[in-house]
Amino acid sequence: MNRNVYRLLKDLGMHRIFIVFLILRVPFDFMSTVLYANMLGVFLRLIDRGNHGDLLPTFFLFLGLTALLFAYNMTVWCTISVRVNVRLQKLFRKRMLCRILGAGYEEIQQRSGGEWLNRLNSDIDHLHTYLMAPVNFMHLVIALVNVILSSIVLAFLNFPLLIVTMLVLLPLSFLSCIVVVRKIPVFKHRAQEALGRYTNWAEPVVRARDAICIFGGEEQVLKKVEETSLDMLHANMQVHRRVARATMINTFSGMMGYLLLLLCGDSMMGTKIADIAALMKITQYRAGIMKSTMLINNAVNSMRSHEAGAVRACEVLIGEKESYGSA
Repeated sequence: MNRNVYRLLKDLGMHRIFIVFLILRVPFDFMSTVLYANMLGVFLRLIDRGNHGDLLPTFFLFLGLTALLFAYNMTVWCTISVRVNVRLQKLFRKRMLCRILGAGYEEIQQRSGGEWLNRLNSDIDHLHTYLMAPVNFMHLVIALVNVILSSIVLAFLNFPLLIVTMLVLLPLSFLSCIVVVRKIPVFKHRAQEALGRYTNWAEPVVRARDAICIFGGEEQVLKKVEETSLDMLHANMQVHRRVARATMINTFSGMMGYLLLLLCGDSMMGTKIADIAALMKITQYRAGIMKSTMLINNAVNSMRSHEAGAVRACEVLIGEKESYGSA
């Protein structure tokens, strides 16, 4: 998490409940992986042994466990997540409005009207999305815990398969999360600045159209609107290109793991598998690692896209300014 965002949570007194919510939500993905892996293993073993009479009771057992797990997850989301979401939105906007109303003349003049509007609206939305929206910081932590715990279980079940899985995942994940998306905050920062300039020029078109026409300023105003629109478009296109490249790498890493499993088979695993049930159980933990790794990559991409707006909001809310390097 960006240090200024966490500092803001502490200033607002929301960091404790945010951490509690995160801790309560963390076990779900790993428990879901464990439940699904054992369910497949048990069912396949019963079928292989011809214990068809035990299939229905086993089905109801896992159905009940699944219902309990999802009931727990929905309870956490409905009772805590909604309150945290609403309260954060309220506190962010209230604090931003109070900061703007309480700012001195010189501070107000440092930014244009369009820039202040974007800080109050767009940047606050980016800040909230950075923390709470799906596939962001919350899911990043949850997926990371699932990767660690599933890797530990897979290491006990079949260590060679874990090694091969990590050899495929780690280099491609590093390339996606660190190298490809590194410049996304730079371009999003430029896009947000361009949005402020666009607002400054677009507003007179609506509010002072008659005056612009009287003084013959239509061409100049429309030219400025076009220029700022293109600046915003170019910056956002740079972001989209990098997100697309990262998504391609993530998809390739998932396909590569399955191809290695199919091509190398038992020799890649390094140990003999007792039966198809054991094989399916092992591969489900590997699938859990792959799924969570993909989620981590997507969360990093999304957080990078919203980080610039979150930082811009924190510049006003707590007075901390963060510089961005050139592309």
